[in-house]
Amino acid sequence: MHRAVRLFAPVVGVLGLLGLVLFYFQRADKDLPFIQSDGYGHYVYLPALFIQHDPTFHKEVASWGEYWDPNVGLTLDAGTHRYLNRFPPGQALLTLPAFFLAHASAGLVGAPRDGFSSPYQVAVALNGLLALVIGLALLSRALQDLYPPAVVLATLTAVTFATNLFHYGTADACFSHVYSFALFAALMLLVPRWYAAPTARRSLLLGLVAGLIVLVRNPNALALLFIPLYGVHDGATQRARLAFLRAHLPSLALAGLAFAAVMSVLFGFWHYATGHWLVYSYQGFGFQFDRPMVLAVLFSIRKGLFFWAPVWLFAAWGFVRDRERLRPYLLPFLLFFILHTYLVSAWWHWPYGRSFGHRAYTEASAFFAPGLAGLLATLRRPASRRLMAGVLVLLVLLQGFLMLRYWQGKLPGDRTTWAVYRSLFTPSP
Repeated sequence: MHRAVRLFAPVVGVLGLLGLVLFYFQRADKDLPFIQSDGYGHYVYLPALFIQHDPTFHKEVASWGEYWDPNVGLTLDAGTHRYLNRFPPGQALLTLPAFFLAHASAGLVGAPRDGFSSPYQVAVALNGLLALVIGLALLSRALQDLYPPAVVLATLTAVTFATNLFHYGTADACFSHVYSFALFAALMLLVPRWYAAPTARRSLLLGLVAGLIVLVRNPNALALLFIPLYGVHDGATQRARLAFLRAHLPSLALAGLAFAAVMSVLFGFWHYATGHWLVYSYQGFGFQFDRPMVLAVLFSIRKGLFFWAPVWLFAAWGFVRDRERLRPYLLPFLLFFILHTYLVSAWWHWPYGRSFGHRAYTEASAFFAPGLAGLLATLRRPASRRLMAGVLVLLVLLQGFLMLRYWQGKLPGDRTTWAVYRSLFTPSP
């Protein structure tokens, strides 16, 4: 069982390669580039900086010609006459090694060295899959600190295949969500160990991971609640946490310096593009804080989290059942879920555009995982375990079926109705 847990992430990597091949042959438009939609905005820093040598993005915009689409995320600043990219540069930073490999190989295979030809498309796909594999390996280590291998293996299987995580590590790996998942998993592994022994190395790693979490996707900053609130569940533990932080100010300062160093990349880009250090990059888009669509975000057939990934209902139950063991995680994860759900449901377009399931929660799979493991660990009777195993198998099969329908273009990326959903299960005439 220990060996099976160790092999899980590499096996998912192999399945991911097969999934990418299947996705390519299933998609209706095989000429559609892999780097598209939000993934383009996260990636475009690299060709602009290292091929066009133009951080203003003017050459990139000009390359579109008459097909220029202002909705891709580049907005011309009136003051500097440079383009502001609404998407932060964290994912591009994590894609940098794959980009350089693609750039070197493009010349060898005779492909254009323009940042968007086939070698670059393949590199982005494989880099996203690598992020999934690394994230699962880190999550596995975090869960093994809490639960036995059999529970960890079952949890990893459900997290990967009963949610949209596998999809965002393969077919839509150009999006930021799989990178955020890996960083959330790293945070889960690091924080308990940092509190156990706040060494210089762990402090630097903690600051680096925290910075990358925000640099990849700014709303992910809510995940950093886990750092000060881990282990806090009453007044006594709150006072103990404050005392710990005061006693280890040098370690805290080291983590803060690493965090600031990473964030300086974002502030630098903002200042270069606009002349301001702090910028709201999503210009023209905003929140409707007085009209949050909470029920729709959580339960609707259009994009409801628990409708498209019902396995997370069992995870919520597990946090309650195994609350003694999971007590250090309860407050930060609950606050994250509440605040994150409020932001998602108040966003002007709460379904988040074309997606398989609600992609705003994909990275949170790492935070849901301990709850699911807690439920599995507290099932004592063999009959209950068999029943739960059967339910998880059905949920994995259902998710795989829906994912395949999505890849085939039969499941729409948005505005799914009951009639459309039912049609997925009926044979085509």
